[in-house]
Amino acid sequence: MFNIKVLDCTLRDGGYVNNWNFGSTNSKKFIENINVAGIEYVEAGFLQDSDYNIGKTIFNEIKQINHLIPANFNHRSKIVAMIVYGKFDANKIIKKTNDINLNAIRVTFKKNERETVFDYLKKIKDAGYQLFVNPTNIELYSDEELLDLLKRVNKLQPYGFSIVDTNGVLKERDLTRLSYLIDNNLKKHIALCFHSHNNLQLSFSNAQCLMKIFHDRELIIDSTVFGMGRGAGNLCTELITQYINDNYNGNYNLVPILKIIDEQINPIFAKTPWGYSVPYYLAATNHCHPNYAKYLIDKQTVPVEFINELLKSIPNNKKAVYDENLIKQLYIDKISDPINDSKTVEYLKKLLSDKNILVLAPGKTLTTQENKIINYITETKPFVISLNFSAERFHEDLLFVTNIKRFSSMDSINKPLCVTSNIHNNIPKNAMLLNYSSYLNNSQMFDNIALILLNLFIKIGIQEVSFAGLDGFSNIATENYVNDNLINNTQVNEYDERNEIMKSQIKDFEKHIKINFITESKYQ
Repeated sequence: MFNIKVLDCTLRDGGYVNNWNFGSTNSKKFIENINVAGIEYVEAGFLQDSDYNIGKTIFNEIKQINHLIPANFNHRSKIVAMIVYGKFDANKIIKKTNDINLNAIRVTFKKNERETVFDYLKKIKDAGYQLFVNPTNIELYSDEELLDLLKRVNKLQPYGFSIVDTNGVLKERDLTRLSYLIDNNLKKHIALCFHSHNNLQLSFSNAQCLMKIFHDRELIIDSTVFGMGRGAGNLCTELITQYINDNYNGNYNLVPILKIIDEQINPIFAKTPWGYSVPYYLAATNHCHPNYAKYLIDKQTVPVEFINELLKSIPNNKKAVYDENLIKQLYIDKISDPINDSKTVEYLKKLLSDKNILVLAPGKTLTTQENKIINYITETKPFVISLNFSAERFHEDLLFVTNIKRFSSMDSINKPLCVTSNIHNNIPKNAMLLNYSSYLNNSQMFDNIALILLNLFIKIGIQEVSFAGLDGFSNIATENYVNDNLINNTQVNEYDERNEIMKSQIKDFEKHIKINFITESKYQ
């Protein structure tokens, strides 16, 4: 019997990519196309106690979802919303009536919340909605804990129970074992759902595995159009529907899905891409939340083997749930190698105290405003310091490096060099060393090299400094650096945030040191 269905959760899980800013019109078009495609469920977004914006797929009242339902909608697709347990007031769960378009509610909860969540779940079921029970990180449950959970689920009798591979760590043998355990202990009329993340590129094959196992139970597969989702993304709606058509006599219409990709998803992907990467693979193999990998990727300061070592060092009881303070501290502890840098500090104080200082950051304006920089150097004859790259055409007097990746990619260095103590390998004997952790700041960009250098300057009593190439971040990646080898994979939607942090930090530094900009900068 054909009993396989698809639940598209692009507007909800895909929203981690674009902060759920799909826009009201685009969301309506999306739901309409999913409906025409014949997909059984479409998740409209989150129900959450937060400010409501009509353009976002996050709602603080159930009836707000009605705004996204197209005119003359035939409800071939059932409308679903998700609640993260503890983030939506139970008193807002109003009774299902004919004027409410929401059909089903999925509730996700952590393992340590399983004892308290069932009263909340019962209220949703009693209100008349199809209820889906979604325990996160299912691989963390022992067999005994999972069996106890299934007993409670059988008593509640929701519409569906989900295998949620939160961190994308399940392999076929793990999934098969879990599936048989659940199938033999979950009442047959309760649907089994599968939600996966694609860190190991196994979402598609794992979904195929489940289809082969389940024949007498309704199976609902989660997916997103074009795999839209943070990090490595999710199972692709267009792939799973085509597979069901080809192998299980499905009747999905692929054209509306392809239309969504062309008109709505491709523009988002162009700004903020997602997909497989080695750090996200490492997060999965180390059973870590993918945001730990993202944090380290965004640093753009350490090589992949360092990322692997750091992920391994996260305590087991902290791996599944992301803790930014933890990974920040582990990162600092791992790269910090405390040294006594008093001799270097004293030397730099004597070297720079009577100098006009020009600092060259690797921004695009080093090329586009090169003549302005050359004229400045000719007129003022400054002491030139370059940051994490060699600016040979400007004849720098000192190369200052704090970035492990950038240092390891440099060719032989024939200029005076100052490095921070987080860099350990292949340091020339005559290089000056500074204690890395002494010059960090308290912002989210605590290890930005320009800010580290400003901290050093204040320590040694420098009164004034000029910058060139400290441009600020552009949403066009190729416009951010003087050469393409320096381009990183920071997501576009984070550039504005970084600019604001840097601008605020520089404003604070200007209370202690005069800062001039020779080239145009977003921080002026």
